[in-house]
Amino acid sequence: MNPHDEQMSLPSRPVEQLNFQSLSEYACAKMLEKYAGWKGFEGATFQILVGRAIYDFRINDTFVEYHPISVHREFGTDALRDIRTAIRNLPRQNKLLLMESLAEELKAQYSKRRGQTLAAHPVYSRMELLCVHSVEEFVGKVLRRFAVREVPDIAVAAQEFRRLQKAGKRMGIN
Repeated sequence: MNPHDEQMSLPSRPVEQLNFQSLSEYACAKMLEKYAGWKGFEGATFQILVGRAIYDFRINDTFVEYHPISVHREFGTDALRDIRTAIRNLPRQNKLLLMESLAEELKAQYSKRRGQTLAAHPVYSRMELLCVHSVEEFVGKVLRRFAVREVPDIAVAAQEFRRLQKAGKRMGIN
């Protein structure tokens, strides 16, 4: 069975009834629903288990991961503290450059790991993966690509995203 056909036979649920892992995930889902006509089918288009990894969204034959990089969150050890100690005496501009480079490397590693998991799956191996790491990337690379209605410019869409995060917080989403 074509995985796209599989999602059409499942009952969708209102976005508010899905189990979100973050406020950002909620905001992404609301915007996908509004601008791309996306419907939430747990396990098929939302929170899709592939191997031991869970992917945020699937739109047609494309997986979408929204994963902002926080250098603090990505390091599970004292390594970040050690890096900061090591660069303490560098000029400010060099510190910023080093931390930006580190964040870019972490983005690349995350995308590579997620891509490898999909590539190893017998059904999903031919599907595309979009890893986006900011609201701006989400709007530009995901919403604009899959839109069924006009998407506002990035600044306006980013404001909407933040409003949706606040609304999700009021609903009790973490």
